[in-house]
Amino acid sequence: MRDHRASRALFVLVYLLSGAAALVYEVVWARMLTLQMGSTVTAVGTVLAAFMGGMAGGALLAGRIAPGLERRQALRGYAALELLIATCALLVPLALAGLRPLLAVAYADGAGGAWFAAVRMLTSLTVLAMPAAAMGATLPLAVRWFVGPTESPGTAAGGLYAANTLGAALGAAGAGFVLLPGLGLTGAALVAVGLNAASAAGALGLAASGGYADL
Repeated sequence: MRDHRASRALFVLVYLLSGAAALVYEVVWARMLTLQMGSTVTAVGTVLAAFMGGMAGGALLAGRIAPGLERRQALRGYAALELLIATCALLVPLALAGLRPLLAVAYADGAGGAWFAAVRMLTSLTVLAMPAAAMGATLPLAVRWFVGPTESPGTAAGGLYAANTLGAALGAAGAGFVLLPGLGLTGAALVAVGLNAASAAGALGLAASGGYADL
């Protein structure tokens, strides 16, 4: 029983780190898009739309798949999603830079008008959609592993989500007050990548050890 409790406590920490990484990305990507869009309001709105829409879609899809998985499979799938998020995060700056020629054409020396605004928004949403969907997909897989057959699903899942939300709050505060001033956009993003990697490593360690996942 002690090993099971330790496994659960470790996974709560794993999911807290995931939440922290997500909000670091949100702050960093909002700043990146502000530089590209020239407007903080537009950038924040685009990031929020990508996050909320992508996470909803990812959670919906994973929610259909998770019940059919064995608990250890769900845990490995969770780790794979964390690594996918980290990989996407490394590619986001490159993708945004690669879109500049398209945006220059749409801008048309200032004559692009609404067309330029639409292209700018849609391309940004597309870049952020996959990592956001992967973030949303982590919750159903995490719940599939974490909630035991004899537990109240609402209580256990709620506790897990609370840990993720606490991590998100810490990530947002850390990004705004510590990481961005001290490390800049690239450094802050790399810290978040490290958090995703640590979360994936913790999940893979739990999957390898078995224990609670076999109950």
